[in-house]
Amino acid sequence: MTGTHIDLSQDPDIASLTQVLRHASTVSEPAELTAAFGRWLARRFDRDYFVSVSRRNMDPGTYKITRAMSRRPTDAELRHEDNPPNPWRDWDTIPTHTGGVIGEILEHGEPALVTDLHLARDPVLAPIMGDIAPTLRTVAAMPTFDKGESINWAFSFSRSGATPTLERFGAGLLDINMMGAATRNLVALRDVDRLNARLRHQLEQVASLQRSLLPERTPKIPGVALATSYLTSAEAGGDYYDFFDLGDGRWGILIADVAGHGAAAATVMAMLRAILHAYEGIEQSPRAIMAFCNAKLAAARLEGSFTTAFYAVLDTATGEFTYARCGHNPPRLRRADGSIEALECAGALPLGVDAGIPLEQATVTLAPGDTVVLYTDGITEAPAPGPDGRTDMFGTKRLDAALAAHVASPGDVVDAILSSLYAHTRAMTRDDDQTLVVVRYLGAPDA
Repeated sequence: MTGTHIDLSQDPDIASLTQVLRHASTVSEPAELTAAFGRWLARRFDRDYFVSVSRRNMDPGTYKITRAMSRRPTDAELRHEDNPPNPWRDWDTIPTHTGGVIGEILEHGEPALVTDLHLARDPVLAPIMGDIAPTLRTVAAMPTFDKGESINWAFSFSRSGATPTLERFGAGLLDINMMGAATRNLVALRDVDRLNARLRHQLEQVASLQRSLLPERTPKIPGVALATSYLTSAEAGGDYYDFFDLGDGRWGILIADVAGHGAAAATVMAMLRAILHAYEGIEQSPRAIMAFCNAKLAAARLEGSFTTAFYAVLDTATGEFTYARCGHNPPRLRRADGSIEALECAGALPLGVDAGIPLEQATVTLAPGDTVVLYTDGITEAPAPGPDGRTDMFGTKRLDAALAAHVASPGDVVDAILSSLYAHTRAMTRDDDQTLVVVRYLGAPDA
C-alpha cells in the first residue's frame, strides 16, 4: 500500500462505532438493533438514567415509556430495568402516561436541554426511577422524526449538572435519528418478509389447488396413445387440460390458457373446469361446448380476463378429429409420413371476451400413426437471449424440429420437446406455465 496508513482502530470512538455497526448489520429484531445503537449513544453523554418514549398513533398529550435503563453509582454501564417490554411485541400492555417533565417537553416538540431538574415528585418518572429520581439534575431530550413528526424520543438524565456541548448534542441528535431510520427500515423489512412468507404460502396453496383440478391420471383410450406434461411457472398460472369420455368411442380433448398468473388466473381456470364439467347439453360438438363456455365466462364479467382454448372431439372408430379454436395456438399435426401441419380453423376470439361471437369448427381425419401436439404459449414463447441482443423465442420451428426427430411414442415426443426447450432457454425456471398434450391415433380399436 502506498502512502501512510493511519490505524483508526486505535481511536476508541472509531473502534466502538465500527463494532456497533458491524453487530447492527447482523440483527433481525428492532429491539436488538436499538440495544446495539444504545451502547454507542451512551458514549455521547454522561447518562445515569435513560428513557425512550413513543407517541406513535397516540392521542395528543399521551405517551408510552418503551424502555428505561439506569446506572447505579457503582455501575460502569446502564442496565435495563427488570423485564423490559418489547414495544414491537408488547405495545398494548405498556402503560400510557400524561404530564410530568416528559409531557412538558413533548408538548414543546423540539430537542431540549433542561437543567436544575426536580424529579422527586414527578408523577410519571418518580415511581419508575425510585430513589434515583432526586439525584438527577439534567436531561437531554432528543426526538427522532418520522414523516416530519417527532414520534419517538430519547431522554438522557444525568446526576451531573454539566450539559453536553452543542456540538456533541447535535452529533447525538444525528446519531439517534440515524438509529431511528435504521430501526424503521428493519421493521419494514420484517413486515415485508412476513408478508412475502404469507404470500408464498397462499400461492403454494393456489398452485396445489390448481394442480388438483387437472386430470388425476391420463385416461386409457382404446386406439389412442397419450402423454401429457404440465410445468408450472414461479407463480400459479392458468394452464388447463382435460379429457372427456363422450361415449361410443368419442373423446373430448381440451387445452386452455387463462391470461395472466397468480390467484386470479387459477380462479378463472377453476371456473372453466366447473363450466365444462357442468355441461349437460345434447349437442357434443366442439362448437357447441365452446359456445357454452364462452357464454358463461362472458356473463361472469371478468374484467380484463380472457381464456384461449382448443377443444377437439376424436372419434376413435373413424379417426375423425373435429375441433374449435378460440384464440389458442394451432396444434401441430405430424402425419405418419413425417409431414407437419398446423390445425388451423376460423379463429374466434378467446373465451369470455364477447358472448355473441360466432364459433366455427373444422374436421381432419387422422390416420394410424398420426400425432397431434397441443401446447400452450409458454412453450413457443419461452425466451432466450438472441445473438443480436433481442429476445429469441422458442417458436414453432424448434417445436416442429423436435416433433420431427423423435416420434417413437407420445412420451418420447414430450421428452424431445422439453429437452429442446431447455437447450434453448438454459433455465429450469419458467416465466409462464408450459403444458403439452400429445395424442397419437393408433387406428380403430378392435370391436
